[in-house]
Amino acid sequence: MKKVLKILAIIIFIGSIVYLLIAANKEVENQIMNKPVIHLKLQDEIPLITESEILGELYKYNLFTDETKKSDLKIKEIEKYLKHSNEVLTTQVYTGLTKDWYIDVKTKRPIARILSNKISDFYIDNDFTFMRLSPYIKPRILVFSGLDQLITNDLSYSKIINNDSLKTKLMLDQIYRISKYVCNDTFYNAQIVQVHYSQEDGFLLVPRVGLQKIIFGFAESEEIVEEKFKKLTTFYEKVIPYEGWEKYETINLKFKNQIVAKKKQ
Repeated sequence: MKKVLKILAIIIFIGSIVYLLIAANKEVENQIMNKPVIHLKLQDEIPLITESEILGELYKYNLFTDETKKSDLKIKEIEKYLKHSNEVLTTQVYTGLTKDWYIDVKTKRPIARILSNKISDFYIDNDFTFMRLSPYIKPRILVFSGLDQLITNDLSYSKIINNDSLKTKLMLDQIYRISKYVCNDTFYNAQIVQVHYSQEDGFLLVPRVGLQKIIFGFAESEEIVEEKFKKLTTFYEKVIPYEGWEKYETINLKFKNQIVAKKKQ
């Protein structure tokens, strides 16, 4: 009899524990969640989107409200939405033990803006992927113009991003090489503000300081781009200190192993 009572007591004890755990879990699931703690990781301190703008997107598409319970929080759906956002490179969404939950976001890094009168402007980022312009902020990055002469009226942003041959035809691979170099070089990131494409001369660099037309030519490989910028650096270091910024009309980098600089008349 004592053995039976002992077993019964154990069953009741275990049952009580299970009941309390279920009740506690139900209480947790019914908790109203706090607003998410959003951690933004920016590349080169370019804020394509802010924490409040991310929260605004969640409210806008009803992915979160001020009355959202923990049981109703759609972690995977929120994560999927953010991963496909124009400004977002990677994201992770997770909850804590209490009413707090977290969103970690790493934003993209645009390095070139393509200007066009025939299609909507767009960005190229540092992974050679394309981005629509952000509705939140317009970062100050290298601008490319003159491509309208290569764009036909039937082209669109969606056609370009899904067609590698079009990317080559529109010189987007060469634009990426130039932009990547400029973006990663402190001096040229400040000095070169625009690049214009010309069918005759290739790419023309527009400097912030100095009125020279810098004829860059084409950017068929990363090695060629590096070689041309090294020649330009040599000109800036060896010639400009003695001749000044205003003496030369053009600096031509198209020719291998030489710089052809033309003085103003």
